[in-house]
This record gives sequence, C-alpha cells and structure tokens, in this order.
Amino acid sequence: MARVNLPSPIPLKLACEIVNGELIGDPETLIAGVSEPQTAQSGDLVFVWSKTFAEQAFTGQAAAVVTSREFSREEKPHIIVANPRLAMAVLLETIFPPETFPARISQTAIIGENVQLGEGVFVGDYAVIGDETVIGDGTIVYPHTCIGKRVRIGSRCRIYPHVVIYDDVMIGDRVIVHAGAVIGKEGFGFVWDGERHRRVPQVGTVVIEDDVEIGANVCIDRATLGETRIGKGTKIDNLVQIAHNCILGAHCVLAGQVGLAGSVQVGNGVMMGGQVGIADHVQVGDGVALLAKTGLMNDAPPKTQWAGYPARTRMQWLRIEAVLNELPDVLKLLRQIAQRVEILEKKSHQQS
Repeated sequence: MARVNLPSPIPLKLACEIVNGELIGDPETLIAGVSEPQTAQSGDLVFVWSKTFAEQAFTGQAAAVVTSREFSREEKPHIIVANPRLAMAVLLETIFPPETFPARISQTAIIGENVQLGEGVFVGDYAVIGDETVIGDGTIVYPHTCIGKRVRIGSRCRIYPHVVIYDDVMIGDRVIVHAGAVIGKEGFGFVWDGERHRRVPQVGTVVIEDDVEIGANVCIDRATLGETRIGKGTKIDNLVQIAHNCILGAHCVLAGQVGLAGSVQVGNGVMMGGQVGIADHVQVGDGVALLAKTGLMNDAPPKTQWAGYPARTRMQWLRIEAVLNELPDVLKLLRQIAQRVEILEKKSHQQS
C-alpha cells in the first residue's frame, strides 16, 4: 500500500472509535487518505509499528498517526493502540468492506439436480454447479466457476472466477477461494506395472475448514484414501501446491510457491516462506518456522526454525552462510600456504 483515498473524509475521532484506540490531539482533524509514512500527503493517516518510520511519520506531511505508546510523540495528533498493524486492518476493512451481491442466480448459470442453495446466495454468469451440491447462506459464486457434484460449501464464502472444485469436496464457513484455484484434483499417484505407469485411483476427498483463505492458482489434491485437510484459519498464498493426503493444522501461513509432497503433516501455527519445499511423509510440529526456499527433508520438532537446502536449524544455517562468505579469502590463504609449503619442501630436498 502506497496511498489510498477514502470514499469521503472522516474526523480522526471516528477513526479512533473504529480502531478502539486512545486519541491524543485534535479529534476533528480530517482524514482524507491512508498511506505509508514515506508517501504521506496532507490529510493522510499513517500507521507506524517500527522505529524506522516513526520520525518520518511525525515530522512529515501526514495529518495524523496511528502507533503504539512506544513511538508516541507530540508533533501530530495521533491514536495510540496496542497493535498498529491490526488497527490498520480493522480500519481498512471497515471503510472498504467487501463488495456485496444480491441474492440472484444468473440465467446463464447451469444448476444440477437436487442442488440446495441457502438464503442470499449469488451465482454469477456461466457458473456450473453439479448435482446434489449444497451451498450455505450468503455465499458468493463468481462467474465462470465450476463446482462439482456432492460438494458442500458453507455460509458466507467467496468463490472467485475460474475456480474449479471437484466432486465431493467439503468447504466450511467464511472460506475465500481466489481465482483459478483447483481443489480436489486427483492426487499424483502412479505405480509401475512392469510396462507403464499405472494410475492409482484417488478416491478420497479434500476438507477445507472454516475461515481458510486460498490464493490464486493454488492446487490442493484429493487424497488417495481418506482426506487432504486444511485447518481452520489457515492462509495460503498464490501458486501453492498441496499434494494428496496432506494434513495442515489451524492458523498456518504458506507464502507463494510453497510445495508440499504427499502425506505431509503440518501442525498448528506453522509459517512457511516463499518457495519452501517439503518432502513426502515429513511431519512438521506446531509453531515451526520455515524460511524462504527451505528444503525440508526430515521431521521438524515443534517451535523450531529452519532454513536452507537441505534444511538446517536457522542458527546452523546462519553460521554456514557466514563461513561461505569467507570462502574466497580462505581459498586465497590456502593457495598461499600451499606455495610456501612447496618452497620449503624444495629447500629441504636441496639441503639433504
């Protein structure tokens, strides 16, 4: 976010009420936009949660600041909150709520037999919903979405365009599935029969629990047997691959291009940076953090941090990286030592 205009200016006291903060300064200060400290203009509200931008926020052009008590200063009107980042999320969510849709089924949508649609459901143009599927109250199915047979989708979900949900998938309440995601595709299972790779039928399902958000072009494969499960509150970024029979716990965060091989088990509150890869059947404990591009080949105990390929504990990886930076100098020194040893050996042979 660099800067965004508000639909209409609001007084600072209203912003304070929205974020439930403590107001210092003129409550009638008008706020016309929200921006980052380095791009603030007159009339903007900025949020500060680090020392890096505190000076700039309070001495720049911004009209007011939202920050923690630690960075509070007297130069500008400001709102003190416990968590400025959370306050920003609350304010933006209040001022810019998600688009609402009327209860409507498009005439171009294709609805199968025995489909049950709850109150206030919106189904967009050219969407397809298979037989015996159930969709809960207030769910929005955007245009060009394909939902299979016997799917269960909860209430107040948002299924964006070009999402494909295969047969028998189960999705909880308040789930967001962004454009192009594919949920329930057959898992990548084959066996060599002596002449060719024979497909192993993937007859399980996928279960998405409440409050999960799935990014654009994410692929979540159905289980061979049983289920692939994504725990409640987990957030998945774009272009993530989750293979068959994976189990993810609650409130995990997976950044872009993460790849999980089959039957990976992930605990609660796990954080994965971009391009993390996890080998099949690996178990990841609660609270584990995997730094970007980590290649995890073995189990990770709870509340540990890992980095590198192959994965090492974060501190071990940092020590190795520090040594690697010194390798050119070490190599130069070794060559100098080798030359000196060679000279000494020649002198020794001459003397003998």
